[in-house]
Amino acid sequence: MLMKRHVAALFLLSIILLSAAPMLVFADEDNEENEDATEPEPKKYFFTMRAQKLLISANRTANRIEIYIERIYSNESLIGNLTEAGLLDDLEGNVTLFEDAKELLKEASEEIESNNYEDAIDKIIEAMKIFREVFVALHKIIEDYVAPVRNQMIAQGLIVAMQRALERIERIRTLAPEDNENITELLEETEQLLDIEAAKKMLAEGNVTAVAHNLAEANKLIGQAYQLLKKEAANRVWARVNTYIKGMMKAYQRIMIKIAIAKKIGINVSAILEDLGYHNETEFKEALLNMTMTVRSKAKELRNVLFELHKISQAFWRMNSALVKHVYQHRWRSQEAGGEQSAGQNQSYGQNQTRNKSGSSAGFGKGGNSSGWHGRP
Repeated sequence: MLMKRHVAALFLLSIILLSAAPMLVFADEDNEENEDATEPEPKKYFFTMRAQKLLISANRTANRIEIYIERIYSNESLIGNLTEAGLLDDLEGNVTLFEDAKELLKEASEEIESNNYEDAIDKIIEAMKIFREVFVALHKIIEDYVAPVRNQMIAQGLIVAMQRALERIERIRTLAPEDNENITELLEETEQLLDIEAAKKMLAEGNVTAVAHNLAEANKLIGQAYQLLKKEAANRVWARVNTYIKGMMKAYQRIMIKIAIAKKIGINVSAILEDLGYHNETEFKEALLNMTMTVRSKAKELRNVLFELHKISQAFWRMNSALVKHVYQHRWRSQEAGGEQSAGQNQSYGQNQTRNKSGSSAGFGKGGNSSGWHGRP
């Protein structure tokens, strides 16, 4: 009896377990379905954002290429030249590829709206590859045409620059002394680098680099020649400055002689010096000496040297003018005083002569009346 109970209990337990098994299976399936429904959410967001960003970038690239194509077609002369060069068909073929890539972007946009993000991304990437190929091809087409034109312009610019360099050489040659061999040799070497005919041959062969190199070397040599010319000019200027200073020293000696003469004839030289801003003759000498020393100390400042020389010459001119003025005034006063004195002497002399003449006529008259010669019959 007990045994039957145990069997019945096991049978009931097995029935319960078997009845519960489908529920556990379905429960597991529901859990899997829920996991499948929740796991794609991050992936869906990722694909959405990626597709949208790629589409924005692709549209931006398409706009840039479209503007570039519009600029090409707006240049009528360029289109004409491309036609003559047989490059227009290549241009139009690439434009067609570009339009196909734009259609792919439209389809990708529709795929995004339909939540087909992976397909949208594939189409966007394909369109971007086409954009890249079109852009490179367009640049190559333009480069094939522009390169010869650009090289021709560069060649013309190099020839013009060489001609200007030769003009600079002529200017240096006209200014440079003939006995300066260093400058002469530099100019001759530079002219060899600036051979126009040889440069044209090299440019016709496409050897632009060599011509540009020769021009650069020629400009360096011209710069060196300018430096030598500048040094030579400075030496000559300073030789003239020294000659000028020596001449002013002689002028100073003449002024000192005039000062001595002015003192001798009684002119107040101290008053003249005070009018010119000097307290005495020594201060005038020191001022001239200081200005001369300033000129010699500014050997590298030609403009300042010329200013100081002008100051010295002005000082000499003012002193000389003042001395000459006072000397002439003194002479005029002396002559005026002497003229008045001589006029007084002439007047007294005339009066004496008049008296003498009166006395003589009276004497003669008396002598005539009492003379025996006239009284005789």
